[in-house]
Amino acid sequence: MSAPVSVFKAKAALFAPPLLQITVLLTIVLPPPAAKATSGLRVPTFIQEPTPRLLFSNDTGTQVTCTAHGNPQPVVSWVLKDGTMATQVPGLRKIAGNGTLYFPPFLAQYYRTDVHETTYRCRATNEAGTILSRNVQVQAVVRRQYQVHVENSEVYLGNSALIKCAMPDYVRPYVKVTSWQRGEEILLPDLSDVEQLIR
Repeated sequence: MSAPVSVFKAKAALFAPPLLQITVLLTIVLPPPAAKATSGLRVPTFIQEPTPRLLFSNDTGTQVTCTAHGNPQPVVSWVLKDGTMATQVPGLRKIAGNGTLYFPPFLAQYYRTDVHETTYRCRATNEAGTILSRNVQVQAVVRRQYQVHVENSEVYLGNSALIKCAMPDYVRPYVKVTSWQRGEEILLPDLSDVEQLIR
């Protein structure tokens, strides 16, 4: 590729009788602009990719770390499932400069589904490119009091009865019925004719 050529005109006047004007054409060859060095660029790759599921209690909190390397060093951030950037939410979500997403302990009344029950992805980006981690499903479990009860059921003598153990929706995924009690007798589902049904 030939170097760019710039032509400049200069006019010189010689003040001697008779008046003489001389026009000089100057041709200046300029070097091409310096090419940006790209040979050292490296697309980011994950050193530590977050786990696909993060389950924690509101009274303990948790954190998830994401690290990557590349050239230049990638900037690590977090994005939500709609692609928008995850930002700081005072007292509920912190994002450290080292790529750590931190959920501090919180009171039950401050539970937010858009913070504590949503999907995140780690993003690492530099001049060479951008990569995204797998989806990270975050689920905070709010520890609070709950009660279970047996729903009333009617059955004809000699037939089987369907007995339901009812509990609040917010604890159902995390509770397992371990036994039933009939009077003073403890019935273990695996060792009796009692079948579990949680509702």
